[in-house]
Amino acid sequence: MAHDSIPMARSAVLDGFETTARSCGLDIEALLRRARITPASLAEPELPVPTASIVSLLEDASVAAGNPSFGLLMAQARKFSVLGPVALIMREQPDLRSAVISLTRLGWAQAEALESALEDDGETAILTLTLAPELPRPATQTIELAVAAIVLMLRHFLGPDWSPQMLTFSHRRPADTRSYVRFLGVTPVFRMERNSIVMLTADLNRPIADADPAFGRQLERLVESVSRQRSTARSTQVAEAIRRMLLTGHCSATAIADLFGIDRRTLHRWLADEGVSFSQMLDQTRTALCAQYRREGSHNLTEIAGLLGFSSLSAYSRWRRMRKSASSS
Repeated sequence: MAHDSIPMARSAVLDGFETTARSCGLDIEALLRRARITPASLAEPELPVPTASIVSLLEDASVAAGNPSFGLLMAQARKFSVLGPVALIMREQPDLRSAVISLTRLGWAQAEALESALEDDGETAILTLTLAPELPRPATQTIELAVAAIVLMLRHFLGPDWSPQMLTFSHRRPADTRSYVRFLGVTPVFRMERNSIVMLTADLNRPIADADPAFGRQLERLVESVSRQRSTARSTQVAEAIRRMLLTGHCSATAIADLFGIDRRTLHRWLADEGVSFSQMLDQTRTALCAQYRREGSHNLTEIAGLLGFSSLSAYSRWRRMRKSASSS
């Protein structure tokens, strides 16, 4: 049975959240709990997190801190590497225009349901960011975080003193706009039709020093191949989540349900609709990983037990005996 998948993001999107929340004196665990985001997402950058949950988390954090600039502050605490494989692809493009186009084409690899598009009239270029309509509103902090992150990314290529020609936001103007000038170099125009970054076409034409475009194309084909192989089946998303969560030592049906912002009953219903169960998927994932680790020979049995999410070597041994017994019966 086909299902609409939930828009997900890499947990790397949360990079900078813990530092910013702590500096604002916030209760991080309470905020994560309310947004139904597992704390493991702050330590493991490749866990799937519902994009909607991230939007809600940032809005709640801004309100709790009494700071409408929470998203801007969070962007300052991040590194260019937060973009993961997309950052590598951008770095190997021949010029900034090609790098930005790569970002617009592969943005889904960072956060689904947040799209960008580039327009250029030969003198000025406009990069527009759009949130999918099914995401929660308001989403002020998410939009400002994304815009600030892109401005900082552009400075990575154009130099630390670069600023956009103009910024536009669809949300209301806050009472104090000094943080925009301090962090982004300009005061945005508010209550506009779209959220955008306006820059000179000449900036986009800047070459990227020491780039290897051939390597960039190889990386891009690899990422696109992953995209084509993606299944919209929810069980596929759950299988990847199990694989990631096993490494944290906290893989359970409840923990996986929390990743997707749902309860356990809903998770079990999802999987039952596709003819599988959580215990089957957990067992299959452990079996595949166990075979991989033993084949590689780089881990001892105690380490393998931990990597598969077992609390002890004896628990791992019992599981292996049960697997052997089941396969021989």
